[in-house]
Amino acid sequence: MPTLSKHTLLQPFLWGILHCLNDFIAGFMLANYTYHHSYSDSFLFIVIYSVLAFGGQLPVGFWMDAQKKIKPFVQATVVLLPLSIIVFLIDPAMGIICSGIASALVHVSGGTICLQVNDGKAGPLAIFTAPGVLGLTLGGLLGAISMQWLWVFLVLIIMVEWFILQLATPVYPIRSTKSAQLDGHDWMMMSILLIMCFRSFIFDVINQVSFNFEDGIFIIGISAFVGKIIGGLVADKIGWKKFVYISLPITFLCFQFGKDNMYALSFGIACLQSSVPISFLLMGNSLANYPATASALTLGTSIALAGLPLYLVSDKTTIMDGFANNWLSALFLLLIIVAWWLLDRLFYRPNTDPPL
Repeated sequence: MPTLSKHTLLQPFLWGILHCLNDFIAGFMLANYTYHHSYSDSFLFIVIYSVLAFGGQLPVGFWMDAQKKIKPFVQATVVLLPLSIIVFLIDPAMGIICSGIASALVHVSGGTICLQVNDGKAGPLAIFTAPGVLGLTLGGLLGAISMQWLWVFLVLIIMVEWFILQLATPVYPIRSTKSAQLDGHDWMMMSILLIMCFRSFIFDVINQVSFNFEDGIFIIGISAFVGKIIGGLVADKIGWKKFVYISLPITFLCFQFGKDNMYALSFGIACLQSSVPISFLLMGNSLANYPATASALTLGTSIALAGLPLYLVSDKTTIMDGFANNWLSALFLLLIIVAWWLLDRLFYRPNTDPPL
């Protein structure tokens, strides 16, 4: 880890604020656009934004890792995010497109920097990732207010970016690939966590039905935010493995038996979202020499893939019926347990062969 100034500790905090503002702007733009355009047009630009903001992270990650320079991408982020607001005030459609590109840059640039200054902890990663869902929720809820309020957020974004530019940008990592190796249990748990990045799919589905509950979306957004913060901090205290062993079964029970209770669902979402900083940390450790790609895979690609079924299936009730199927849920849990047992035997079976 390169030696940086003491102000480096501010990086996750400042990038977390910028992440929040970025996602707020995105949520506001998309919600505002839906109020003034047809359903088909609105859905089209939601898909376009998702492709750029989430799917676009992987090309950005590859590019940054190939260049092995963080600062140019930070500078591009600083320019494009405020520019997207100005463009939206002139042409909303183009503004959404600019916002999607800016979002990809914010996630990859911020994630790459936070992976370099987290000192092997999940807490700083939680501070960076958690505010995004809160910003997106608030932006979506406030999409009906006057567009002139965007000027206020433009000033806030420029202020935060100014502080970010005052901090030292980490030197690109050069680490031993050996130090990045994970043992069998780590790979197994990371795979399960990535499967549970299915969390985003569940999150989206519940957003679809949360309109049946007063303030449902807001409650869900707060739960996801708090879950990420608690997940990162508690995992650092008790160890990520022990935390995951506790949180994932609770998540399963909450989703399985609390479908009709918004607060039970929200608690399940909090437990599930608590895995985000952990999966981010594990991915960063496994791809230590490619932090931008690790950020893109965790914060972009997994979410894009997890949300894909929601766009492919036209009848959302079919998805909900699948979650309501107790046999399907039991089978999914059984497959995870069997995979867990097999991998444990594969990687940790004692060597009983006699010595040569």
